Amino acid sequence: MRLNPRSKTIGSLGLFITALLMLTFLEACNRFDKDDADGQAQTKKGPAPVSVENGQTVLTLDTPTQNHLGLEVATLTATATHAQFTVPAVILSVEDLTTFRNGHVATQAQLQKSRVEADVARKEYTRLKTLFQQNQNISEKALQSADGTLQTSEADIRAGEQKLSLEESVARQQWGNIATKWAVDGSPEFQRLLDQREVLVEITMPSGETFAPAQSISLEVPGASRTTASFVSAFPRVDPRIQGRSFLYKARAQPSLTPGVNLLAHLSVGNQMQGVIVPTSAIVWSEGKAWVYQQPGPERFTRRSVPSAIPVEKGFFVERGFSPGDRVVTQGAQSLLSEELLLHGQAGGVSDED
Repeated sequence: MRLNPRSKTIGSLGLFITALLMLTFLEACNRFDKDDADGQAQTKKGPAPVSVENGQTVLTLDTPTQNHLGLEVATLTATATHAQFTVPAVILSVEDLTTFRNGHVATQAQLQKSRVEADVARKEYTRLKTLFQQNQNISEKALQSADGTLQTSEADIRAGEQKLSLEESVARQQWGNIATKWAVDGSPEFQRLLDQREVLVEITMPSGETFAPAQSISLEVPGASRTTASFVSAFPRVDPRIQGRSFLYKARAQPSLTPGVNLLAHLSVGNQMQGVIVPTSAIVWSEGKAWVYQQPGPERFTRRSVPSAIPVEKGFFVERGFSPGDRVVTQGAQSLLSEELLLHGQAGGVSDED
């Protein structure tokens, strides 16, 4: 049976409509599946790994990521310290002190020789005088000669004693009482200087400062961290660059502590302060500032600036801003900074303000 043209047209239109409905249905199904997959991915992803909360940069890292970065965390504890004052310091050459010691030993030897000669001359003069008084066969000329020898020896003794005294006075004007006594006595302290096991350090207070010398100071060592030096005495010399009071300290010798090396010395002054010490291992430097990563939660890390005005032997003393009990990253902080900068780039930039 043949269909008329009108029936063919209606049939073709029906097929087209059916195909269009099927395509629309399939597209809707695909869109639903994609939205569902995106939702599941977002659920798995969790919070953004880097964000800014109350002006602070926050990293969110799960435990496996923390382990991969090798993070270690320590708890800050309460401590007390004094304000730190920084002054210039210089390693001194002890060549002059060694020269003084050598000359002093030679003068002492000559003085001892003069005393021996005077003792012999005195005994000889006494013997001849006794014989002369007993009308023995001793001429007055021989007695006078013995007396002259005795007087010469005694004059040598006085000259030697004066020379020793003068040498010691000059040394005290250059090195102070304690170091001069070390050299005079040839003490173990002086021997350690000669053996280069210890060095002498001069520190100079700025003009007008009246701080008492600290019994122990911290020295910034080139190429290392720090070392301590102990007080010896006031130092009579004046640094012409600073025109302030100087003090003498001694420190354990190191390859970088050679005569003439200029250092910075840190000493404790003023009243005691309460706070915490942020360890050196926790510090990372960026944009010329010291930073630390604090851990306010198991998977949260906040980068915070650390005041560096009060350096101490093991880090920086902080009076305000950090509290006992705060947890900071002491191992892997540099990796956290690198991770943060990488995430910043992916996120289009996040503020570094504390």
